[in-house]
Amino acid sequence: MLITVYLHRTHKWNSVVNQVVFVTGSAVGIGREVATSWAKESATIVALDIDTAENKMTHSQVESAGGTCHSYTCDISDREAVRAVFDDLKGKIDHIDLLVNNAAVYGDTKLTSSDWDTQTRAFDNAMGSCAMGAFYCTAAAVPLLEKSGTSNIINILTDHVRPGFYLTGGPATGYDCAKFALWRLTESWAEELKEMGIRVNGLCFGATDTPMLREFAPQMIENGMKVEDLDLAIRHVINQGPGGDTGASYDFGMGPTPRATSLEQIDAIRK
Repeated sequence: MLITVYLHRTHKWNSVVNQVVFVTGSAVGIGREVATSWAKESATIVALDIDTAENKMTHSQVESAGGTCHSYTCDISDREAVRAVFDDLKGKIDHIDLLVNNAAVYGDTKLTSSDWDTQTRAFDNAMGSCAMGAFYCTAAAVPLLEKSGTSNIINILTDHVRPGFYLTGGPATGYDCAKFALWRLTESWAEELKEMGIRVNGLCFGATDTPMLREFAPQMIENGMKVEDLDLAIRHVINQGPGGDTGASYDFGMGPTPRATSLEQIDAIRK
């Protein structure tokens, strides 16, 4: 299970000190990019992933970039493992400014691909790494997010949740179901946490050059987005400020959209 800039790189958070960014799926891809990008602004990064070796590399890159890193080998589908991480963080951080729920796995969860044990475990893994893991991490993080005063939760979604982009009949039903759940949680959490000053938004996007895409759809890499484009989208959402959107899920780079067009769509997130 995988659990963790471009144009206009001027950020309202540049004047904020002691930023704390919590990233799941931090070992590779989008999660690593977010961790190392914010480290360049001297942020403290909390990096969770089940891949110990790659997450150690993320830890090293964060510190080389100028940040502080608390990295954990953690299966976020295990709520007790998540609890243990937050227990260990006591005394190390006193707030969280940004939580990025990025972790997910893309695997074969078709009913008929293998035997009952194999397919049910695969579906549990897909739901646990994304939907359940995001719930556990967010539930634990809320008290620390509230202390920030201007905090954000960004849920990494997919264009699969939009009509016309479903993978109906494909092998990734577990991945898609988990993302649908996280999309719904985005809206629910936004309402629940609004009074605490916590904004919650999602990113619905298409092909991005990550290890996941290289494994399952390498033909889409050439015209796909880069991981730094996703970091830019996150920054645009945050830079809307306390009065910005909450409960929104932004669409960009859907399907075979050329990267140049995707970047224009990302730029439109700025307000």
